[in-house]
Amino acid sequence: MGVIRTDQWLDEDFEHPEKLCQKAEPEQVGGEQFYRYLQTFGMYTPSRYTKANYTKLKDRKVWELIERWYQKYRKLWSGPESNIYIFPIQMKNPLFSGQSIQKSGVSFPNKIYLFLAPVDDIKEWEALFVHEYHHVTRMHYLNKDLMDYTLLDSLVFEGLAEHAVLEYCGEKYLAQSTKQYADRQLLRYWKSHFKDNLSRKKKESIHDQLLYGKSLLPNMIGYALGFKLIEDFKKNEGFKTTRYIKKDSSVFLQGDYS
Repeated sequence: MGVIRTDQWLDEDFEHPEKLCQKAEPEQVGGEQFYRYLQTFGMYTPSRYTKANYTKLKDRKVWELIERWYQKYRKLWSGPESNIYIFPIQMKNPLFSGQSIQKSGVSFPNKIYLFLAPVDDIKEWEALFVHEYHHVTRMHYLNKDLMDYTLLDSLVFEGLAEHAVLEYCGEKYLAQSTKQYADRQLLRYWKSHFKDNLSRKKKESIHDQLLYGKSLLPNMIGYALGFKLIEDFKKNEGFKTTRYIKKDSSVFLQGDYS
């Protein structure tokens, strides 16, 4: 396990990303459906532009860098083994309201998919890896079925992962959602939409509506609230990622959020 050499796959089949998805998830018949799913998180569409970006990723030795960070944080957090798949990113994506993005990812138990564009500052890539591998490590310790995660679990997942970015990479590398809304605005949405829905499970549509900000809710409002939840928790606690990565989500409900 560790970084899978998807650069070798891309060299052979760049124009057929569904084949690459089939290699990554052989149980997915055909690979087309899984490819469409990964596209929602930023996986590339073949073009001259994404091919040029892929060449730049190879030149920057991103596969070797991610492997180095994987070894570092796995040791630091006593984390699980994980397969890590790296692909070029489609820089404009509906999940991010059509904004241009340079990095994205999605995590599963023991698997991470990273979608990257060339960057001047490689710390941007490390910040993404820290966020996603934090998810994998926390999933390992909580040991729950993905569909049984509650909205509270998801808020804490996102909040803790971004505070890990803050701890190991610095404030500069935090996601835009952490700075997007005023505190009073977040608390208002917490009381009006979130507080009474914390037990809603991932398999319920309202979970993603609240987490991502759909149905007239502000974009990525759940991510912003998750960060604020942990930020307020830290005011009264000596906080380190290594101490809290395994804690039950209910531990973080204090003050205005209890």
